[in-house]
Amino acid sequence: MLHYLDHIENIDAPALVLLHGYGSNMHDLYSLKAYLPPVNIICLQAPKVLENEAFAWYDINWDNGAKIIDSAEVASAAIEVQNAILSWIDSHKIRGKLLIGGFSQGAILSLAILKSAFKADGYVIMSGYMLPEWRDEYLEIDIPVLQTHGTMDQVIPFDWAKSGTELIRGNHFKFKSYPMAHNLNGDCIQDVSEFLEQF
Repeated sequence: MLHYLDHIENIDAPALVLLHGYGSNMHDLYSLKAYLPPVNIICLQAPKVLENEAFAWYDINWDNGAKIIDSAEVASAAIEVQNAILSWIDSHKIRGKLLIGGFSQGAILSLAILKSAFKADGYVIMSGYMLPEWRDEYLEIDIPVLQTHGTMDQVIPFDWAKSGTELIRGNHFKFKSYPMAHNLNGDCIQDVSEFLEQF
């Protein structure tokens, strides 16, 4: 089981799984709890140790200045996360709806889980994007999905995120942009909070 930090509101409340970004840890997104509606929260910690208190879900290799991500490694990480989620739900007897979200690398991983048809009731994709290998077919969804991104993001360019959304089809999909860099501003957090309230 992956390391995690959690808060149990009650077993019938919605459960929000949060996946941190590259070089961060399980404490990072847990700070969002104060701004969200009453939900059960579990912040999982990635297994790859980069340095003290810095972790990653999968490697990012640099070649001639370009970030290279192995989609097979992302898929493997997605399976590990799914198993951790199911184990946590079972051990805490969680009965509410399941929501999965993440920031940056965690958002890419969340998209991988969404593509795998894992049974969840909604997704929050924050400052992530669809990998090029995933763009050979449309992603049909029938559950609520909110994707957010900063127009001034210098880590994952806004155009990368926006172009991927054109391949997502579903009446419950929303893409929202904000004048922010690779972070979450107040308006973004407010939209995430309002999105969660529907569950």
